[in-house]
Amino acid sequence: MLAPISRGAPKIRDSLNRLARIHTFAAAVVLGGLLSMPVIGADIASVQRPEVVLPWYNGVISNVGIDTACLSDPPIYETRVQGYAGFTLVPPNRTPAVGEVFYTHLVLSHPGNPCAGSTVGIELMLPAGVQPAASAADPAFCFARVPPTQQRPYPLLINLGNDSGYGCPQVFPLGLEGLRITPPLGGLGGGWGMAAGFYLELLVPLRASVPQSGSNSIRFRVNPDIGVVGYPSVALFVNNDVLFRSPFEDNQVTLDICTISPPASGC
Repeated sequence: MLAPISRGAPKIRDSLNRLARIHTFAAAVVLGGLLSMPVIGADIASVQRPEVVLPWYNGVISNVGIDTACLSDPPIYETRVQGYAGFTLVPPNRTPAVGEVFYTHLVLSHPGNPCAGSTVGIELMLPAGVQPAASAADPAFCFARVPPTQQRPYPLLINLGNDSGYGCPQVFPLGLEGLRITPPLGGLGGGWGMAAGFYLELLVPLRASVPQSGSNSIRFRVNPDIGVVGYPSVALFVNNDVLFRSPFEDNQVTLDICTISPPASGC
């Protein structure tokens, strides 16, 4: 199930919705292909859609790094981190327009089991003419899905924005290659802590000042270990139609990590 998040009100609602055009991300992720090409044009007429759920247009899965499974003998080599990037469309499958706020997200899983886990550094790399647009009305969101424990026999969804050790950044300073997405309260060594069975989903609002034809991509720099870097990405489409939409206060973005079975408590 998908956990809808009302833009401007970062809480997870009890009533959940399922979208047809979203990848499902399982513990051993094997997904392929892009979704069907979005419609480049946008509605010209005035559009008012309260409680609109925005579907994601996602790129392909990227594998990031190889590790040795903890205490394995002979050694078992496994993929350390996997992830994909995406951005929101306007239902049913129309691209965002120049000047309109839309969201990008990064969804990461940690299928690998290195003994020490991972401290993941993340940067956002945007095409020219696209900028972050975080505000009180359209904030960034940060969520994690953690596996069951002996004391808690079910997976749990955590809003990291409310976590005393993490928080969710609303400003994104320059990093090595892009804009750093860093836990403002420190996280794990300044990064995002992950271990086997963990998932992370970061959602950042964007605004484009020029059209995007798909020749350039939103990219995330994912760095789970020293010298280990991967780049989940998605080709970006932004149209230049003139829009007369009212503000989308009641739009909802959704969490792909709430599609994982069994559903986490909190989804």
